This record gives sequence, C-alpha cells and structure tokens, in this order.
Amino acid sequence: MPRGQRGLSRQLLLKKKIADEILSFLESYRTVMLVNTYKLKASTVNEARRRLRGKAILKHVKTTLLQKAAERVSSKELKDFIKKYGSRGSIMLVLSNEEPYELQQELRKYSVRLPLSAGDVVDREIVVPAGNTGLPAGPVISSLNEVGLPTRIETGSIWITKDTVVARPGDVITPQLAAVLSKLNIRPVEAYVKAYAALCDGIVYTEEILSITAEDIRSNMTKSVENALKIALTTMFPTPESIDIMLREAFSKAVALGVKAEYYDENTIKIMLQMAKALADQLEKTIEKA
Repeated sequence: MPRGQRGLSRQLLLKKKIADEILSFLESYRTVMLVNTYKLKASTVNEARRRLRGKAILKHVKTTLLQKAAERVSSKELKDFIKKYGSRGSIMLVLSNEEPYELQQELRKYSVRLPLSAGDVVDREIVVPAGNTGLPAGPVISSLNEVGLPTRIETGSIWITKDTVVARPGDVITPQLAAVLSKLNIRPVEAYVKAYAALCDGIVYTEEILSITAEDIRSNMTKSVENALKIALTTMFPTPESIDIMLREAFSKAVALGVKAEYYDENTIKIMLQMAKALADQLEKTIEKA
C-alpha cells in the first residue's frame, strides 16, 4: 500500500477509535451536557475537571465525530438530542450520573471574572458605580466622559459622580468602552463551564433552565406569591393568605359605614365620641374668639 494511503488509513482508524470512545461515553452516563468552549479558558476547564473528579467527565470533541457517534447510539432521545444541539461550534461534553441542574450549579461555583472585549454582545446591564476610580487626573478623564461617565476631580483623583449604566442587554461593546472598563478594572463577564443544553433520562434541559439560580427561584416564587395574593384580593377570593386581609378591610369599611350612618355599636361609638369631642373643641374655640 502506498505511503499516502497508509497515512489516510491510519487517520480513518484514529477517527473511528475516537468516535467509538465518544459512543461509549454517551451510553455510559445518564446525563449528557453540551458546552460551547468559545472563549472558555483552559484554566477554568481544568479547575472544573479537578473539582468534579469522580463525579463527571469533561471531554472536548469534534462535532463531526460526535455526530458520527450519535448515529450509532441506541437511545432515540439521545440521538435526536445530539442531532439537534450537537452541531454548533467547538463542543465539550460533560458526562455524569448527577442531575444536570445540580451539576450546572456546581460548575458555576468555579467561575472567574473576565473583562469585556470590543465586539462582545452584553447579556445584562453594565453599571459603573459612583466613587473614586483611583485614576490620577489627566487625559484619561476625556475617555471616561466619551462613554458617558460623569466625573469630577477630587484630591488629585478622578471620581465617578453617580452610578451609570454604560451598556444594556444586546449592546455591542465598542473599543472605547472596552478600554475604559479595563482601566476601571471592571470585569462583568462571569466565565465558567456553562452548558447550553443537557439530556438526562430522556428529558432535555435548555440553557434557560440550567442557568436559573437558587436566588432566581426564590425571587420568582416570592413574586408569584405576591401576584397570587393581589389577584385573590382583587377578585375577593378567600385563601388562607388573603382571608385575614379581606376580613380586616371589610371590618374597616363596615365601621366607616356605621359611623357615616350614625349606627351605634361598640366599634363605632368610640369613633363618633372622638369626632363629637373634636367638633365641640372647635366650636368652643370659635366662641372664645367671638
């Protein structure tokens, strides 16, 4: 066999071996998570790998080999999942028998803060807080003003006079803003091993579900309870949470109506006597002035 063909044959065998290994991994774990490794630093991956040793395997794969392996998996759900989600960019597999949500929250603990670069699209508000920048007064102040930061000079340093939003979700970071944020040592990017999709026991978890934090859940639950209580009060629907408020409001309205109608009972008489006394006092003062 010619040397070129032997080299090609070795490459095909190597690719088959890697695809077989990926197939083995896919079918050996109940949770398969897909991570886009774009801008993901090796140090972040290595730290996550070290911390999760024994709980999860993190493996970089080529999308073409991942797709070839997926063609041979026995699970239709897994095959469809890889076909739909496993063909974008540079991918890393996170394989585990843990629940994907719990695993993602664990991975988030090993995040690092990174600066924004020119051309990045932000997914949240970027706020520059008021206070001393630590930068000496000089030409840099014009750079701060150029991106909309209100400034003043005090004790030889540049101060930001108020909290200022410099970027909103969907904005593209300009070179000028990237340079200013770098000077101010503002690192708004939370970088960690972040899955954009996961499959566990046949159930697909999207990035939106995986990225919800415990604090988000508590906040959403609180808002839901508050909204439900408002609806119950508006529609006069009695619940264990709304009935006390409804009874207090009904009682207050009943007392007010009784006072207006001059209906005497133990709840209205005290208020009516107070009103009568106030009127008498006012009348007495008027007579004294006459």
